[in-house]
Amino acid sequence: MWKFLLNWIKFITAFLLALGIAIFVIVFYNANKPYSAAVEKSSEVAVASGKLATAERSETYNGTTSLVTVYGKDEDGKEKAVFISDKGKVVGEVALADGISSKKAIDTVKKELKVDKILHVSLGLEENHPIWEVAFRSENGKLNYVYVFFENGQWWKRILNL
Repeated sequence: MWKFLLNWIKFITAFLLALGIAIFVIVFYNANKPYSAAVEKSSEVAVASGKLATAERSETYNGTTSLVTVYGKDEDGKEKAVFISDKGKVVGEVALADGISSKKAIDTVKKELKVDKILHVSLGLEENHPIWEVAFRSENGKLNYVYVFFENGQWWKRILNL
C-alpha cells in the first residue's frame, strides 16, 4: 500500500515539475516575441529606406523615446548606425567613424567614476543628438546611467546611485 502511494507521489511530483518547466519555456518564448519582431522589422526598415545596404546587428535603446539602433554598412561600405522609432520610421543616422566608440565611452566614464561592473552600453538618440548610454554598477552596488555625446565624448547627463 505504501509503495503504491509512494509511486503516485513520485508521478505527481514529476508531472508538476515537467508542467512547470513547459509553462516557463512557453511564457519566456512568448514574452520575447515582440522584442524579436521589433528588431527584425527595424533591420528591414533600415535596409528598405536605403540608409543601409546590409544590417549586421540591432539593439534597443529606451530613453525619452524607444528606438532600435541598427548597425550595418551603407552602399559605400561605411559603417553606420540608423535609429528606427517604435513606429517603424527612420529618425536619424550616424557614421560610426564620425564619433567615439562604445569602448571610448566606457573609458570616459571610468576616468571620473568608480565602476564595478558595466551592465550595457547603447547608442541612442536624445534631443536629435546621438549619445552613448552607459549603465553600470558602482563599487557600492548602486545602479548608474551616464550619457556621453557620440560626437565628442563629452558628458551630457548623469543619473547616479539609484
